[in-house]
Amino acid sequence: MKCLFLLLMLAGLVLSSGCDDKRAVKTGDNAPAISNNDIYGTHVSLNQLKGKVVIIYFWTNSCCGHGVKQLEPFYRKYKKAGMDILAINEMDSTKKVAAYAKDNALTFTILKDEHSMLLRDYFAIGFPTILILDRNGIIREKINGNISMEKLQTLVEKQLKN
Repeated sequence: MKCLFLLLMLAGLVLSSGCDDKRAVKTGDNAPAISNNDIYGTHVSLNQLKGKVVIIYFWTNSCCGHGVKQLEPFYRKYKKAGMDILAINEMDSTKKVAAYAKDNALTFTILKDEHSMLLRDYFAIGFPTILILDRNGIIREKINGNISMEKLQTLVEKQLKN
């Protein structure tokens, strides 16, 4: 049932955007603004993260929970080097996401996209959708689907060197 809902929601997003690829964010584009409260009520803005390499990770617990858990050791390894993570959850309740974060000792920033506005702004059409931003907020990588931690490490280290 959840998968059916997910497919219907994604179909609605595609239809409402008119399938016009001009809306889709691409590598080389400035990342669309993010200004939202995290799951604990703390205000988060993408502008606050200028100067850092940022991973934006769109996910839903039903399909990507394992991938989100894998981000924690990665985050701990690279946060002092100037990397940050914004994990943006779709479709799960804030209470459920906060419990998941607590149960898995997740310390990076987790946002709820209550009305799927960020999902539309970033034209994320599946889960996970992963974007890597350089220190200036430019999208350098957009990955639709899972990625190995080794590949993610390679892509992030490339941006950290710049």
